[in-house]
Amino acid sequence: MPPFDRQQRNNDLAILSALAETLHHAVDLRETLDIALGHIVDLMGLTTGWIFLKDESDHYTLAARHHVPPALAYPGPAWDGDCTCQDLCQAGKLEHSVAMLECSRLRDAVGDKRGLAQHASVPITSTDGLLGLLNVATTRWGRLAPADLQLLTIAGHMLGMAMARLHLYAQVKVRRVQEQRALLSLSQDLLMSESLEPALQRLTRVGTRLLEADACAFVEADELAGRAVLRAAHGWQLPAHAPWPLPLDPSSPHLWYLPERTTSLSDEALAELPPLLRQQHFKGYLGLPVELGGVPVGTLMVASRSPRQFLDDEAQLLGILSNLLVQTLERERLQYEAMAREKLEQELELAREIQASFLPNCCPVMAGYQIEAYYRAARQVGGDFYDFIPLPARSTPLSAFPSVQAQSSSVVYRGGTRIATPESPDPSTAQRIGVVIADVTDKGVPAALFMALSRTLLRATAIDGRRPDEVLERANRLILADSRAGLFVTCFYAIIEINTGLVSFANGGHNYPLLWQAATRTVRPLRAQGIVLGIVPEPTFELQEFVMAPGDVLLFYTDGITEAMNQARELFGDERLTEVLIANHQRSPEEIIQAILARVTAFANGQNQSDDITMVVIKRNATPSAG
Repeated sequence: MPPFDRQQRNNDLAILSALAETLHHAVDLRETLDIALGHIVDLMGLTTGWIFLKDESDHYTLAARHHVPPALAYPGPAWDGDCTCQDLCQAGKLEHSVAMLECSRLRDAVGDKRGLAQHASVPITSTDGLLGLLNVATTRWGRLAPADLQLLTIAGHMLGMAMARLHLYAQVKVRRVQEQRALLSLSQDLLMSESLEPALQRLTRVGTRLLEADACAFVEADELAGRAVLRAAHGWQLPAHAPWPLPLDPSSPHLWYLPERTTSLSDEALAELPPLLRQQHFKGYLGLPVELGGVPVGTLMVASRSPRQFLDDEAQLLGILSNLLVQTLERERLQYEAMAREKLEQELELAREIQASFLPNCCPVMAGYQIEAYYRAARQVGGDFYDFIPLPARSTPLSAFPSVQAQSSSVVYRGGTRIATPESPDPSTAQRIGVVIADVTDKGVPAALFMALSRTLLRATAIDGRRPDEVLERANRLILADSRAGLFVTCFYAIIEINTGLVSFANGGHNYPLLWQAATRTVRPLRAQGIVLGIVPEPTFELQEFVMAPGDVLLFYTDGITEAMNQARELFGDERLTEVLIANHQRSPEEIIQAILARVTAFANGQNQSDDITMVVIKRNATPSAG
């Protein structure tokens, strides 16, 4: 577990421990609620909360409040009138869950609300039913993570148990008070437990002692295997050296044949029980279904070997134990999920590092040119990539091929965050350099794997210096032969003659790069016909060329730039990208990239990045006499 997560967990446990300690020593209800509410608000990392208690006439009364804003001053009009959370609770819609609600009191209140607009509402319940409501307030855009909501649910359960204990303290004998203290101690122990199995065994031991029974057990319903499993037990007569947990009923996951409560199981009923259960010779029996998220997961049972009538208050006590059991199981599930997420994060980070190794370690140094590149994945790994490939000099001029027609260059965008990566050959001495930008049509790990395949095949195909259209044709055949994933990749490949500025290119369904032409002071897209790689067996790619003059700027990009979206769901688009290039053409490639990123960020206005962003900017230095 990372140090930060461990520290956060220790902080949460410390606050829960303080809360449990407060509830453990509670005598006065109002004083206890005030102190406990402070602990709960701190646990959530918030500032404001309040608690309502429900009386026998179903009327709700404000029992505790913590740092409420001036608009909710008490007493005051904000606390009169209708209340959404109370209405939902009264209708039974908040009995088993946490709900994020727009606060009707905050909505209608007049004055300083400190930005608060909604709250999480948690029912405070006990085995006697609904006792009240716990609310913690946040801003309109504030959100609580699932783990925080679970902590809030646990806090609500603890409040409910504490309030039940205070009620018993006032109405029953000292023995019941000791029982509740034992339950709170058990609750604290369960929260601090590092392992599930010892926690379950302790719960069954405490259950046996508190209910003065002969045995207590948690029988888990193994739905997948269609059987009931003895997960924890105390007071049972079990075979020596038996593997644990023990199969209790190999043919049914639920103990449907046992009554919820009985004073004396008949001999006929005992005869029909599964062998291990029949061998216990139980007579008096009390069992409660254990539900997790509304789904039955087993049975918590206590039993005696002589006839016995379990009373209603004992059934309530078993219900509290059942609640503690549910909290323990849920905590274990959350911890397992957190560990799984941590492992996934580690694996994705390793994948990110591996993917970064496929990108050039740095931009090439070419006499008379400035080059800068940028890459940022939408997730930890992505499907965009770019590459610089040193090429051998060619002996035949491109204009000798009849398929080539001179054409003014075109403009296209794609953006990303810059990553340092392992080695790529140093092209500083090359006379020609190949430039690749590509985009796999997916995100995350599948796109990253396909990106690695595509990048390797493109580089292997281009390294001998063949024409751009031939490179895309051959790479397409190799990708079709090697890929079974159903993914495809858009790709733009250009070869730059360093001395002359001659650029030849072909396009495999990618965004048209943008060219700022110093001579005409205009931006043009580099257009060439061609489709994405990995779909059609024998596609045709058009070969084009132009001369990159001094002062010209060439911008390659992926659609993470042009398809960036604002809150009105408008796309950034080619026109805005062109405007940025026109306004910043005189700057260095790095400054051009930063200007584009700043414009996209301002346009998105807080919207999450939905696609990988990659850019390559190449600028041919202006001659000394250029204006």
